[in-house]
Order: sequence, then C-alpha cells, then structure tokens
Amino acid sequence: MKIKLFKISGESMHPTYFDGDYVVTWRSRLSKITIGDVVAIDHPSYGLIIKRVTELNANGSCFVAGDNPNSTPQSSFGLIDKNQVLGKVIYHSSPR
Repeated sequence: MKIKLFKISGESMHPTYFDGDYVVTWRSRLSKITIGDVVAIDHPSYGLIIKRVTELNANGSCFVAGDNPNSTPQSSFGLIDKNQVLGKVIYHSSPR
C-alpha cells in the first residue's frame, strides 16, 4: 500500500481542484480504479499529472482527461497503462 501527497499545479482540473491545492492518493494491489476516479499518473511525455478516468479497459489501462474544458485534450494523453497510475485521490485540501 502506498499513500502519497501531491500539490496541484495548473488549472486543468478546475473547478474541482485549483492551483496550489493538495491531494492525497492511495494505491494498493487490491484497489480498483473506476470511471470517474481522479488519479495521479506518471506520464512519459507530460510527467506527473492529475486527471479523471474517463474510460477503462478490461486489462486495467485507461483514458483520462482534465475537468477543465480548456485542459489538454484527452487524445493527447493516449492510453494510460495501469502501471503508470501512482494512485487514486482519496483526500483533497485547499489552502483557500
């Protein structure tokens, strides 16, 4: 089981999360990702990103997108392998 803390940078998940907010993620062998979950991803081109799962394949890979309509298009991220998912957001804190 792994618990990690991440700081949101940017506006791609606005209005759900804002620049400067913090999220805590959780990952274990038993946890399942579902459509609608927000996940932290180690993306080969974009680095560490926080996105919402929009589609899920039987093998655990998924497609993701930002909540903000002006976010990078979903097609730019491609199919996310389950091993790229660092964890599912389980807690959110905003300094505002």
